Amino acid sequence: MKHYSKQQAMNNQPRSFVIGTVECIDSQWIFFEDESDEASMLHEVMDDTLELLIDTRWEKAIMVDDRQIKLHDGTYLLRNGDKLRLTKKLPYAYEQLLQSLPKETFLSFTQHLNSLKFSLYDCIYCHNTLCFLPTDGNTKGANFIIYDNEENICAVQHLFERGTHHLDRFEYTVNDGERSMNIFLD
Repeated sequence: MKHYSKQQAMNNQPRSFVIGTVECIDSQWIFFEDESDEASMLHEVMDDTLELLIDTRWEKAIMVDDRQIKLHDGTYLLRNGDKLRLTKKLPYAYEQLLQSLPKETFLSFTQHLNSLKFSLYDCIYCHNTLCFLPTDGNTKGANFIIYDNEENICAVQHLFERGTHHLDRFEYTVNDGERSMNIFLD
């Protein structure tokens, strides 16, 4: 785990992608999610990178403009019915919280969450108190995160102290009654 990066951990999370089909309607590319049949403007749901299903393989791609995609071996023009896989976007407060955690704390937190059968991408709510506190000086508080993996719900209380020492305590409660805790002190 020592040589494992935060980004590698994020990339290897289950349920980190949204898969869907694109269709051009009135000169606008629309993305239809397979799981929910929810429709969104393609440019609203994607970052610069995505994956395109070609034959039976997902190919990494970069969106060049409204319709043109750059692949490793050239360019491709989107067509109605093309399958895309997009990385899910995380709530801003949650993303900031994950970025603020030291690497080892983040990796252990992720591993523990995964052992409970939850993915970082299962987050449906995050209150990040750290967003409202000064970054210099001694601070302490609590953050609240809710995860839903479509089978269970997990509530995480993250109690923290910042300043002369760095303390992170995560308390996990799953709706089936399972409870656990991690504590990290720097």
